[in-house]
Amino acid sequence: MGEHQVVPVAADPAARLRDEVSAFFDPDRWRTPLPDLEHSGYALIEQVRSWQPRFVIDVGCGDNLFKGKIDNLIGIDLVNPAADLVCDLLDAPIRPGTVDVVLALGCVNFGSQEVIEQQLRCVASWLTPHGRIVMRANPGLPTGPGLAFFEWSPTNVDPIGAAAGLLRDGPIRYDTYRNSRGSDEPRLVWQYRPAALPTTPAATP
Repeated sequence: MGEHQVVPVAADPAARLRDEVSAFFDPDRWRTPLPDLEHSGYALIEQVRSWQPRFVIDVGCGDNLFKGKIDNLIGIDLVNPAADLVCDLLDAPIRPGTVDVVLALGCVNFGSQEVIEQQLRCVASWLTPHGRIVMRANPGLPTGPGLAFFEWSPTNVDPIGAAAGLLRDGPIRYDTYRNSRGSDEPRLVWQYRPAALPTTPAATP
């Protein structure tokens, strides 16, 4: 009787991606570049405060370093126990239409464009009509084995945002930080807002 060959069943792509992101951002090995970033680091504290938001979500918050520095902030992270909510952003119990500012600093950056658009639609659903998302993204540069970054670029920011019902608000800027190999790595930084803003009713004559 011949031996039966066992064919491994491929893991669900979404589950595999979550596993890869979890391993890459394991808090025992991951170190945030936040202090070194000009536009999307600690400078955001004063910027966000100036908007006077009632509710802020830091999605992919890592060590939750904005907690206590920005009022009314909830940090969400897939793996880091410093977060207020440890979960996938797609599973976060956030009521639609309630968030004034979302910080998405490097978290909507993995998987296919379909995954990116799904995540952006989820985050966009949290926003109030005048809310905004602050985005930071790796433009597809390799940072080591085990995880591939989506190739954000100045040419795909607008169409991907549009697919999620978002409009870019302001310029696309570059941040850089010095990685562990001593090289400068660029990051793209921009903001989205809902594409459809409420209209002001015309005055009755």
